[in-house]
Amino acid sequence: MAIGDRSDGVLLRKLPGFRKIFPFIMRTRTESVIYYPQRVKIGHALAWLDRANAGREKKITLFHVVLAAAVRTLALRPDANRFVVGRRIYQRRSIDLSFVVKRELSEKASETNVKISFEPHSTIADVVDRVAPAVQATKRSSTSSDEKMSDFVTKLPRFATRFIFWAVRTLDYFGGLPASFIKGDALYTSVYLANLGSIGLDSVFHHMFEWGNAAFFVVVGKRKKEPVVNDRGELEVQEVVDMKFSLDERITDGVYYATTIALLTDLVENPEKLEAPPDDLPDPFGLV
Repeated sequence: MAIGDRSDGVLLRKLPGFRKIFPFIMRTRTESVIYYPQRVKIGHALAWLDRANAGREKKITLFHVVLAAAVRTLALRPDANRFVVGRRIYQRRSIDLSFVVKRELSEKASETNVKISFEPHSTIADVVDRVAPAVQATKRSSTSSDEKMSDFVTKLPRFATRFIFWAVRTLDYFGGLPASFIKGDALYTSVYLANLGSIGLDSVFHHMFEWGNAAFFVVVGKRKKEPVVNDRGELEVQEVVDMKFSLDERITDGVYYATTIALLTDLVENPEKLEAPPDDLPDPFGLV
């Protein structure tokens, strides 16, 4: 590993100065966030799900399609898989997705984070095979490593808790966090997703955490029927889902983000494109 690199990222040394200076102008994710709403037409995807799930034991859900689309999008659009730490921009070494799992659909049920790494060539079937057992294992467990750590740290005196968080942030700033810590923290991730549609809620804009290094937050809302102008310019009622994106502006430019979200939307609307691996993938480290 070269000097300046991290266990989870490669320092982008050859970026233009205009891009490198952004983390000094906008020091936090909070002041760097941009918000982007996207309406996704899911009629075709729902029909595909009916066909794909016929006789299938592990059922594919719309959220699985969103996860698979996110993996494929990051594989094809690697500039969106970057992060900023210590006033530097890094290319992430892996494609990681994090999301919340609620152990039961009730107000009193506990919830925890799940973080899963995916291969760039993953298909929709590969994603389902990775996600389903991880979610089931989480639901069966009474606690997680995140919950155990939170319980331990919050039982300490406040000055001790503050010192621990200061130490972690300092190590993170200088790239000294152990790989095991980063691997176990769901906020050190490519994309953090929240599936509000699973509890009957519509999408909202997610805030950006200053903890971790996630630069891409996606909130998926509930299925609903809305009037939509079709390809023939006619108004018709279609099944749609609203998705809200919160993005760290410092890692890439607005045009790249717009085309990245357009690609993700197309993949969700046409999930048959996720049945086979991508033919060719760009080298994410080609410009470092």
